[in-house]
Amino acid sequence: MIQPVNCGQEHAKNVGVLLIAGYSQRSLNRSMHMTDSALQTFSIFNDRPGPEFIDGWRQHIADTGEPEKYPGVSTTKPAKSANVVLLSDEIRVPTAMRPGGDKVPCPLCSPSTGKFGTGRMAYFPDDSATRFIGHDCAKRYLGTNYTEAERLFRIEAQCAAFIQLWPKLQAALPQLNPIVQSLYVVGKILSQLRLYIDAQATGFARTFHGDLVAIGSRVVTSRDQGAKSYDIRGLEFLSKDFNPESDVEKLMNVCRDILSPLPSWQINEGDSPASREIIKRGRAAARRLRGISELRNQIEEAAQFLDPINLNLLEQWRSSGNSPFTVIRFKREGDRIDGVVESYAGRFEWSVVYQRDLLATLPTKEEIAALSVMEIFG
Repeated sequence: MIQPVNCGQEHAKNVGVLLIAGYSQRSLNRSMHMTDSALQTFSIFNDRPGPEFIDGWRQHIADTGEPEKYPGVSTTKPAKSANVVLLSDEIRVPTAMRPGGDKVPCPLCSPSTGKFGTGRMAYFPDDSATRFIGHDCAKRYLGTNYTEAERLFRIEAQCAAFIQLWPKLQAALPQLNPIVQSLYVVGKILSQLRLYIDAQATGFARTFHGDLVAIGSRVVTSRDQGAKSYDIRGLEFLSKDFNPESDVEKLMNVCRDILSPLPSWQINEGDSPASREIIKRGRAAARRLRGISELRNQIEEAAQFLDPINLNLLEQWRSSGNSPFTVIRFKREGDRIDGVVESYAGRFEWSVVYQRDLLATLPTKEEIAALSVMEIFG
C-alpha cells in the first residue's frame, strides 16, 4: 500500500522538519510531562505530522528497530476514548536490532514491557501526540475509534495512490489510445455478428453454447475405439454476456476520463466528495486498464468460433453420430457463412459475413505487454 502523502498542511510539515533537525530540549521540556520515570508525552503536534516526520520515523524504525525512541514520539497511555488518526499501514519492526531482540512496548496496554513486532504510526489529536501502537491491541483498546481510523486511512491511502498514478496514466495515453482503437474495431465487428445471428436464429447461441459446455467443449469426430477428442474454440462468442464492443467502449471512456485531472484533495478531508470521486475514477481506470490483456485474448478466442477449421470439427462431430444434433451445416462461400443447426430445441438458420483476416488488425500479446500502463499496475 502506498503511504498517503500530506497535502497542504504546512504547519504539520514544519513541526516534522523541526523534530528531525532537533527540537530544542527546552521546547520539549515545556510540552512534555512524565507519567513515570520512563514514559513521556510530547504534546507538540497541533495537527497531524507532515510527510517529513513520517518518513523520518519510518527510516528510524528500519535503522534501529525502536519506533518508540524517535524524537517526539510519546510512550504514555492515551485515554480509551481517545480519537486516533493512523499515519501508516502495518509496519513490521526489525526487533532483532533491538537490545536483546525484545519486542516493542505497546503504549496502549503494555507501555513498559515488550508486546508486539508489528504496529502502526498513529496521531492522537486529543493530546497532540504521536505513538507507535500495536494494531491488535488498538482494536481492543480504542474500539470503534480505531475502526473508524482504519476506514479513513484506507480512503486516504487509495486517494494518495491514485493521485500519484494519474500523471503516469495521462503520459501513457498516446501509446494506449491506438491499441484501444484497434480493439474497438475488432470487438465491434464481433458484437455485430453475434447480434445478426441472434436476430435470425433466436435461441441458437444459448442452446448450442449450453450443449457444448455440458460436454467440456470437447467433441469426438469418429466412432472408432480410442478416437481422439478435439477442443471447440470460441465458445465465448456464444455466451450470454458476449459484447466486446461494450467492453471496449468502457475502456475508451476510462481513457477519456484520464485526460481530466482529479479533484483537489487534502489528506485530512476524510470521506469527502472529492475523496469519493478520486476513488471511483481511480478504481474504474485500474479495473479497465488491468483488464486490457484479458479483453484482447477474449476477443481473439471468440473469433475462433467462426474459423473454418472449428466449423469443420462441428460438422464432423454431427456426422460421426456422437452429437445430439441432427443437422450441423456451415456452408462457406468467400467470407459468407450460412449456418443450419437442428436438434431437440428446434431448427436454427443464420447467415453472416465474416472477414477471415479480421484478427490481422488485433494488437498482439507482445504489443499489449509493452504498454506502459501494464508496468504502472504491475
